[in-house]
Amino acid sequence: MRIFKNRGDFYFSKTNKEKSNEQKILIFALVFIIVFTVVFLLITAVKNDFSAKEFFRPDDLEISNEYIQEETPLPEVEGKTNFIATVNSEGKLLFVSLIQVDLDNLSYKCSVLRADTVYDGNTFSSIYSNSSAENLKTAVETLLNTSFDYYFDMSSSAFADFYDEMGKVSIPFPSEIKYKSNSSEVPYSVKIKAGEQSVSGTAFISLIRYYLDTESYNAANELMLNSMLQHMNRDNLAKSEDLFNTFITSSESNISVRVFSLASDALEVLCDGRSAVKIYSAQPEYDGVDISKEGLKSIKGYFVK
Repeated sequence: MRIFKNRGDFYFSKTNKEKSNEQKILIFALVFIIVFTVVFLLITAVKNDFSAKEFFRPDDLEISNEYIQEETPLPEVEGKTNFIATVNSEGKLLFVSLIQVDLDNLSYKCSVLRADTVYDGNTFSSIYSNSSAENLKTAVETLLNTSFDYYFDMSSSAFADFYDEMGKVSIPFPSEIKYKSNSSEVPYSVKIKAGEQSVSGTAFISLIRYYLDTESYNAANELMLNSMLQHMNRDNLAKSEDLFNTFITSSESNISVRVFSLASDALEVLCDGRSAVKIYSAQPEYDGVDISKEGLKSIKGYFVK
C-alpha cells in the first residue's frame, strides 16, 4: 500500500514475517556499524595519543635528549690502605685507632686500642710521649707484623672541632650512660640518654674512652665505624678540599696534599649514596694490659694487605 503521495514511495511489508526480517537485518547492520566504529577508534587511539594532555600540547613542543640525564658511572677503584689515628690531650695519649679502607671489598675495618696497651715492656702512651706518633706507628706495625701507610695525630679539641665540621652523627643507645672518671690523668664524663642521640665531637671522644675503660671494645669500634659511614657523604665530598685544609693544619700527619689528590676517586666512591659500604669490627682481646696472642692474630687478619 502506498502512503504519503507526492513524498516518494514508501511501502509497508504485507506480512508480519516480512516486517520482522527487515527489522532484524536493520538491527544487525546497526550493531555491526557501531562495533566497527568503536574498534576503529580504539585502534586509532592506541597509535595516536588522543589524551587531553596531548590535545592541549603545543604543536612545536619537542622532547630533547639533553634533558634526560643519566647517572654518571662511578670510577673503578682498588687497593687497601691502613691508617693509625691517635688523639691526645695536652700531650697525653687518649686512644689509638687502627683503620683500614678496603676498596677491593668496599669496606671499613676498625680496631680501637687502649693507651695503656703494652708493647715490648712499654705502653703505647709512654712510647707516644717519649718519642712521637710516628714512632708509635712503627711499634704497632712490629706488634701486628703488618704495615700501616699513614698516621695522623690530633689534640682532643682539634679532633672535636674537625668532627663537628663534618657534622654530628646520629647513634642509637640501648640504655642511658652516666659515667664520670676523675682518677685518670685526663678526667672526663659521659651523659647520654637512651634512644637515638646526636653525638658531637667532644661526646665522641668521651664515649670512646668510656667504652675502652669498661672493656666494651666492640662498642668503641662500632661508634668509630658508624661515624665514618655518616661523615663520608656527598655534602662533605663537595667541601672535601676545605675539610682537608682544616685537617692538615690541625694535625701531625704524613698524609700530604698529593696523597689527598690521588684519593679523589676513592672519596667519590665512598661518599656516593649508591655505594653500599660494609663495616667490620676488629675487636681486641686483652690479657691485662697486653693484647692476647689470639687477639693479635685476629686484628692482624683484618689489617693484612
